[in-house]
Amino acid sequence: MADGFHAKLTIIPFEDSETIQIPIPSGPPFVAQFNPESLSLSTEFEYGPEEPAQGDDGDEAKFKNVKQGNFSIDLFLDGTGASGEKREVLAQIEWFKATVGFYGKIHRPRFLLVTWGTFVATCVLESYSINYKLFRPDGTPLRATLSATFREHKPKAVKELLKNLSSPDITHAHQVKEGDHLSLLAYRVYKEPAYYFQIAQANELNTIRKIKTGSTLYLPPVK
Repeated sequence: MADGFHAKLTIIPFEDSETIQIPIPSGPPFVAQFNPESLSLSTEFEYGPEEPAQGDDGDEAKFKNVKQGNFSIDLFLDGTGASGEKREVLAQIEWFKATVGFYGKIHRPRFLLVTWGTFVATCVLESYSINYKLFRPDGTPLRATLSATFREHKPKAVKELLKNLSSPDITHAHQVKEGDHLSLLAYRVYKEPAYYFQIAQANELNTIRKIKTGSTLYLPPVK
């Protein structure tokens, strides 16, 4: 990772998802003792079967939206001091839980801003687990790995913008395939084959009977 505002991975808590953008923290941030050796990102695209037009036997997977992604990190906690920095393992775990966990004032886990070099994410904690690896004779843990998974959380304004991008009320581009015709495209996008005329008009087509395979049509918003 390139150097950024936070050289160490930092988790900043917020009580309101909208204040993440201002920002106004709701408590002290958690700063990792050591940066993770890896960062795993996951993104999922959602599709749904599109209802075929009359006479069309196709079963096209229609894109619906991009689901909220998640990312996972493993944090090494060392209480021995052998690495040059000694922090009690149990104290680090309590610090982490206080930053990311349930917050009584909002009756839910806190909203979070995770930063590490050039990586920045607004999110909530999805799950975490702790693997203790070394102990003092009295059973106090000296080393542990804290594995955490966070789910992306976009503020409402950002979510509304992304939602609108898949709406038939904005212009879409469509590359013509073999067998396409305007009334079928109108049905797929607007659920109304009669809108073929608006497509022809927007693309200045001289004929509606034959459209060139491989060409691009612009499907305009309709009211």
